[in-house]
Amino acid sequence: MASRDPNNPRIAVYARQSADEEQGITQQIDDCRAEAKYKGWRIVAEYRDNDTSASKLRGSGTQWAAMLKAFDAGEFDTVLANDVDRLTRNLSDVLELSVPRRTIRVLTVRGGIDTAVDDFMFKQLVLLAEREVKLKAARAKRYALERRATGHPTAGMVPHGYRWVAKQDRDEQGTRFVIDPDEAQDVRQIFKEFLAGAPLGQVARDLNTSGRSTRRGAPWRASTIRRVLLNPVYAALLAPAQPTGEFDSTKIRIEECVPGAWAPVVDLDQLLATRGRLIGVKPNHQGTARKWLLAGLAVCGVCREFVRSAAGETHPTAKVDGSGKAPTKRYHAYRCVRGHFMRNGDIIDAYVAEVCIARLSQRDAMALLASRPDTADIAVLHSRRLELQGRDGAIAFLIASGKMSPKAAEGALDDLASELRTVNDEIAEAVRHDPLADLAGVDDVRAWWDHSTLARRRAVVEMLMTVVIKKVGHGNRITTLPAAEETVGIEPRHGVA
Repeated sequence: MASRDPNNPRIAVYARQSADEEQGITQQIDDCRAEAKYKGWRIVAEYRDNDTSASKLRGSGTQWAAMLKAFDAGEFDTVLANDVDRLTRNLSDVLELSVPRRTIRVLTVRGGIDTAVDDFMFKQLVLLAEREVKLKAARAKRYALERRATGHPTAGMVPHGYRWVAKQDRDEQGTRFVIDPDEAQDVRQIFKEFLAGAPLGQVARDLNTSGRSTRRGAPWRASTIRRVLLNPVYAALLAPAQPTGEFDSTKIRIEECVPGAWAPVVDLDQLLATRGRLIGVKPNHQGTARKWLLAGLAVCGVCREFVRSAAGETHPTAKVDGSGKAPTKRYHAYRCVRGHFMRNGDIIDAYVAEVCIARLSQRDAMALLASRPDTADIAVLHSRRLELQGRDGAIAFLIASGKMSPKAAEGALDDLASELRTVNDEIAEAVRHDPLADLAGVDDVRAWWDHSTLARRRAVVEMLMTVVIKKVGHGNRITTLPAAEETVGIEPRHGVA
């Protein structure tokens, strides 16, 4: 049974704050300890709820719940907090502390609250705190609507590729996101490589291989790449709010986004294209990343099955002078899945690279970059999209002027949204360019090849040719480009000879 001696209370200190800052909790605890020492009170327990709101229900996993359970077990009789709002901002919590449920004495360092003497002021302060919470929520909601109308994002985790602008550093328009040039390179590469046909895992591998990492220093993964490709923020679009804890980027409708008050990193067409390819497709977080140029692309000259990469190993013989064997070395190789060969892959890769560079350096290479005849006219689609977006505003005007009923407007807006989705899908399809599109105007093809990602090189090989790796016989070593030319067949793709 808990002691009821008001002069010798058993104190449980409670500290709480909404923000995750350990310093604030520590200061509250220090103030309570100093007060207890000054008054001669005995502290028997301390409870800390960091990053915990007092205006919402505090669950069983909180220190608040643990404190109530400890009181019920008779471990203390009085709770000491730095201030009333550190204890609670919700009148329902007062019922947890008071009769008939419990008879917990409440003391505060600030304000001199002591419910053993008079609990009226304590309840009044809680009511005022609860009212302030409601007013603050109403102000926040109104502010959020105004902020959204002007296209400004909320504070929080800033996407890779942008930096947050502090209030005192903002321009006249109040811009909150500015492009981080270094990180934006990663984002542009992600969109470009994915639209060129690279799988998510391959895009991640290429970034990691080039020494790039996320802002936190973690390696890129297929799941991270996918989140970037689905995020409307990179096309300077502010997405509609979603319920807390239920964010799903695949459920964002681009038609419901509003223009953001910041600069885009990629074009809207690129965003539409990536979302068109990803939404509705089950995520494959394992990825299909390739480590070598021709794995899964070249075929065996005997069975025409796709070759796979392998790790070869040398088997040196004893030296003539009797000094032993040379050390064993491992090397990159290609092997036929049916066992027809396993060959050193480095010289084959080098030979195929030379063939690709030579072909792309020819004068008629620009013909490879010509638009396909079945590709939609993006300019026409853009005009159509602008016209549909303008019609949305016209419908709103007709409703406001009383010339269209809400019911009729609802049907018109549904039809409009359907047409807009169709146009966006057509733009997404049209923007899926071939891997050679960014070669237009390149003077030094070799430099372009040397600085391209593995995914881009593989896409070029796949578009230009079929590589046929021939069987060379046991013990034959191919170490030069001329020898590789004799043992590797190049079959040009139809239309790119």
